[in-house]
Amino acid sequence: MRRIEPTDRGLTGAFFMPLSWLYGAGVRARLALYGAGLLPSKKVDGIRVVSIGNLTVGGTGKTPVAVMLASMLEKPAIVSRGYGRASAEPVQLVSDGKGAIAPYPDAADEALVCAAALPRVPVICAPRRVDGIRAVRDAFGAKTAILDDAFSHLAAARDKNILLVDALDPFGGEKMLPAGRLREPLSSARRADAVLITRANMADEQAVARIRRRLAGLLRPDTPVFECTIAAESVITPAGETAAAEKILRGAAVTLASGIARPAQFEETVKRFGATVMRHHIFADHHRFTDAELAAVTGGMLLTTQKDAARMTQEHRQRFHLLTLQAAVREEAAFAAWLSS
Repeated sequence: MRRIEPTDRGLTGAFFMPLSWLYGAGVRARLALYGAGLLPSKKVDGIRVVSIGNLTVGGTGKTPVAVMLASMLEKPAIVSRGYGRASAEPVQLVSDGKGAIAPYPDAADEALVCAAALPRVPVICAPRRVDGIRAVRDAFGAKTAILDDAFSHLAAARDKNILLVDALDPFGGEKMLPAGRLREPLSSARRADAVLITRANMADEQAVARIRRRLAGLLRPDTPVFECTIAAESVITPAGETAAAEKILRGAAVTLASGIARPAQFEETVKRFGATVMRHHIFADHHRFTDAELAAVTGGMLLTTQKDAARMTQEHRQRFHLLTLQAAVREEAAFAAWLSS
């Protein structure tokens, strides 16, 4: 099974603990204001709202889960905060459901991945999610707005609040930022209407069972918990053709380039398909590649992620194969029934 990336920073974590206490105090004060109604959660009429997000920083598979949800919901639209985008538009149209419109870096990489994977689904970036929800309702007649990375964004009311918990790092070291990876205290899990344990296919059954037991003490008693797999199943070639990942990668010598939250998992996945990794050029999450950086990526088959490809110029993108990720819920029928209820 996959190794769990450490979140306990040892002596460094202890050094950051005073800052974590201060950060935690600010977060709890904000949550108290919303709980008391002094800060309102605004409801947009005439559209259903489904939110996904997590309590920790870093990747938990939100983008493939958002794509999966869009395939399950009636007349959906994606509303993202647009982290890392250059545009200052309060409501930015990334895709009108006929293809990507806004280029990178004006648009955020995750929004562009959704637009590419969902060519018939409108995608909008709006830091104020309420504005984005209104926009997809009014401009496209969307019946459901999927809020990407919005569990901690309490200003927008939602009908379904889905918490994603990463099976490989479920509770962020149980410390608040910056000593750990928690955005909010674990007690905030009670806001969840359902939980998806993502990357459940990358952890053993005992680890998933331990996560379920811990969640039982954090969630409301009636909150369903589902297991969600996130798997690399296909590779898009530079010519735009899609093929099975195992067929493309087995026996191949590859050079990787990635600027994502979990580069080690990307590399391990590639090796699991039988490829030999010659070199892995690792950059920070959401890194804006320069021409010089990408020109230095050479040797064998060049491979990157869809999220990274969204931040490349067309010239460089055409040099790379793209590994794609798909999310699926193991208890598919039960989850679909809950989602439609």
